[in-house]
Formats: sequence, structure tokens, C-alpha cells
Amino acid sequence: MGKYLPLSKNHQKWIKRLHHKKYRNEERMFIAEGVHSLKEAVAVSNYPLKEVIVEKGVLESLQSILPGGVPIYECSEKEMKIISTEETPQGVLALCHKRDSVFEDLPARSSDVMLYLDRIADPGNLGTIIRTAAWFDIGVIILSPHCVDPFSMKVVRASAGSIFRTVIFQSVDPELLVQFAQRNNYKLIATVPEGGIPIHRWKRSGKDILLLGQEAGGLSEDIKQYADENVSIQGKGNIQSLNLAVATAIILYEISKM
Repeated sequence: MGKYLPLSKNHQKWIKRLHHKKYRNEERMFIAEGVHSLKEAVAVSNYPLKEVIVEKGVLESLQSILPGGVPIYECSEKEMKIISTEETPQGVLALCHKRDSVFEDLPARSSDVMLYLDRIADPGNLGTIIRTAAWFDIGVIILSPHCVDPFSMKVVRASAGSIFRTVIFQSVDPELLVQFAQRNNYKLIATVPEGGIPIHRWKRSGKDILLLGQEAGGLSEDIKQYADENVSIQGKGNIQSLNLAVATAIILYEISKM
């Protein structure tokens, strides 16, 4: 490993700008923090590394995973706290390129199962869904307009590095999704709180796009009206609904057994 570069004040300011969605979009960059995220960024090329910033106190322990071919900057503990978004920084921060994912370019048989998330507002839920989807080897997630930014620090953190194994399409209108599904023989499967086919009894017949709705209001009528089938999770307790990320995990587990 070559000589590490010093982190200037101007560089720190530039990194802090990436804490805000406006500048992440302008720069086509996002921040990923922690050792696991760095390992995933190095292992998978969906979102290539631009540079890595490492705290001096942990440089030696990270020698084996620091990538070659990208600049490595070193900083003090104080400087890491300035540029980090975590209360207790892990001492390593990676800056990654966002890819220009155009939904119209999605291959006709990209995956047998994909997720369409409608107006998801909670970054923790979105990050956990990305992580859960990756666990079940689902690598394509499509977001409707008005979803939380998938490249915000909270989402990236909640994904536990799984975002690097996921191709994300943002701001895809329901009409565009329907056209893609019809053109490529996908069924649209709406997840609803009640009244749908119990997920453990549902029978898959081919390629499916699972429709998952907003935490508070569920799926909008704009997309639900196009569903080929509705599925639900049967519960036993006297509560109104499940957490969205938990419901997603249950549904993906049941599908994995089919």
C-alpha cells in the first residue's frame, strides 16, 4: 500500500456536503461507513469506489481490506467525527459513485422476482428491505416517485452493505412499471393487509414483481389497480398491521420455498 494522503479542510467540507441529498445528486456520489460496507464496496462493482478515508488509529487493522487503485486519505479521530454521520464512527468512510440506472434499459429477464416499493418514507425500513432482498438473492429494487433517497446515510447504514449488491431504479411511475410488466410477461403481485390470497397458499406461475406500499397508507390506487393478484400475510393477534420490513421478510421467505 502506498503513502496515504492528508485530508484537507476543503476536502472535509466537500464530504460534508454529501450529507445532503441535493449534493449527492449533483455529484452522483454517496457515503458508506464502516468496515462491512467497505468490504462490500470492494467485492461488488455496482457502485464503484472513488476514495476511502481512514482514521489513523485504525489504519493498521484495515491494511488487509483497503483497496488498491483508489486514493486512501488518512485523518484524525476529530476529523472523522466531523465528516461522519454516525454518533460513534467506525473509523472508515467510503465515497462511492452512484450508477446511472435507467429503468427502460432493464433487461427483459433480469430476475424472476423484483420489488416495487411505493412511496416508502422510512429510511430504516428501506435499508432493511434492501438487506432482506439481498439475503434472498433479489438484486433489483424499483422505487416509485416520492420514496426516501436510497443513498441517504441512514438507508445505506440500515442495508448493512447490501446496497452494493442491489441495482436500484428510482422514481419509476406506475404506468412505466405496468408497461414493462406487460412487455416482458411479469405479473404484478400486490401485498395487501387483508383480503388477498394467504401468502403460504399462493402459487407462483412465472415472473413476478412484488408491490409493497407505504408504511402508513399501503399501496396507492395508482398501482394497486393494475395488480394481477393480491396476497396477504395471515396473523393471529389483534393488531392492525405488520412493520413493512418485517412483512417483506415474511413474504420473501415464503416465496423462497416455492
